Amino acid sequence: MNHTRIGLVLAAVLACSFVVPCHAQGSSSLVSSSLVEAPTPVESGATAQPGDPGGPMGVYPVERAPEASEKGPRLNALDWSMLGAAASLRVLDFTSTEKALSEPQYFHEAILPQALVKNKPAFAAFQAGTVALNYEAYRLLVRHHMRSLAQVSQYVYVGAMTFQVAHNYQLLGDAPAN
Repeated sequence: MNHTRIGLVLAAVLACSFVVPCHAQGSSSLVSSSLVEAPTPVESGATAQPGDPGGPMGVYPVERAPEASEKGPRLNALDWSMLGAAASLRVLDFTSTEKALSEPQYFHEAILPQALVKNKPAFAAFQAGTVALNYEAYRLLVRHHMRSLAQVSQYVYVGAMTFQVAHNYQLLGDAPAN
């Protein structure tokens, strides 16, 4: 006997195992059913109330799931302007640091590690990561209804960065010309 005949015999046996007489209808007809003695569903006019397990099955009404709520407040124009100012200051900080590193006889980086600032792609990634982290922190505070804290911290951040970038460019302007 080859595999095709075995498969046909097995399929016939499986098909016959699901055919059982249906006793609920009062006749001896054969019906394909895997739930032989399943209880009949409760009709809509039944006297069972929500929360009352009246009936043999304890039928409860199906409630709709609540609609997904909004995630929270969104950023407004003032928020975006402060985030843009912070990002612009990061770009200016990058350019001023790169300009200062091009003249090592006059300038050196005092805060960040030399390995970071001398690797231009890594330094750019650091500055971009700082912008992304600032944005995510700001957005998180706004989403959790702490917009005033986000704005105050952004004012401080932009103020400190403005002072640092202005100081960098002032030092660059005071350097002797080659």
